[in-house]
Amino acid sequence: MAKVPFMLILGEKEVADGTVSVRRQGAGDLGAMTSEAFAKVIEDEIEAVMQ
Repeated sequence: MAKVPFMLILGEKEVADGTVSVRRQGAGDLGAMTSEAFAKVIEDEIEAVMQ
């Protein structure tokens, strides 16, 4: 099983905007996105690993 470390930042700005700031180890800052968009990133990552 592969692990892909992500860090989600939830500060006052993110809460007000309804987003999460995402950082990925090795890739750096991926920017702010909705929780739905982040879920899609994770789903795509899982799909890529499963192939």
